[in-house]
Amino acid sequence: MTKNSFFVYTPGVQNEGNENPNPTTPSSQTYEYGQPPKKRSPKKLLLLIGAVLVVLVVLNTLRILGSKEETPAPTPTPSIEDFSVVEPTEEATLEPTATPTPTPKVNPKDLATGLDRSELSVRIENGSVVTGAAAEASTYLKSLGYNVVSIGNADNTDYTDVTIRVKSSQKDFLPLLNKDLSSKYSIGTTSSDLSATASADALVIIGK
Repeated sequence: MTKNSFFVYTPGVQNEGNENPNPTTPSSQTYEYGQPPKKRSPKKLLLLIGAVLVVLVVLNTLRILGSKEETPAPTPTPSIEDFSVVEPTEEATLEPTATPTPTPKVNPKDLATGLDRSELSVRIENGSVVTGAAAEASTYLKSLGYNVVSIGNADNTDYTDVTIRVKSSQKDFLPLLNKDLSSKYSIGTTSSDLSATASADALVIIGK
């Protein structure tokens, strides 16, 4: 008998040399040797379940990673340096500035006559070709306490000595003013005929 040969078994009927049995008998059963009934393999089922689990794990991981990427990174808080304490350096150390010695205040009052020089207003004019002569005389008279109110140029530059003129109301100051100027200048003429409308009580013209 070959591998693919068939036989027919009929319950209750013996196959006694019948060469052509009826194959269509409803109660007959036919078997094929070498081909047993197929069964579903459990390995394939396990592989299918494992593949589904792997897919689910991968999808869940991708979802978690995507949510982390969308989360904005926290903004770093800028650090604040502490400048409350600053160590002094040698270059920053300054020597204390020396306080200038105040110039002694001149007593404008003349002890001999009792006249107060600060009460006499004086105008000084330059009657020479020397530039700054009036300003120099102004500095000198101020150092003695006189009230110098203005300086300027004289009507001409031909004055050779110092000319002194005072108002008649202030004629008592003429000897004192003459004495003070004579210690520095050569005195020419003096008078007490200065106009009462003049801007100052006394006029001093500096010559050559």
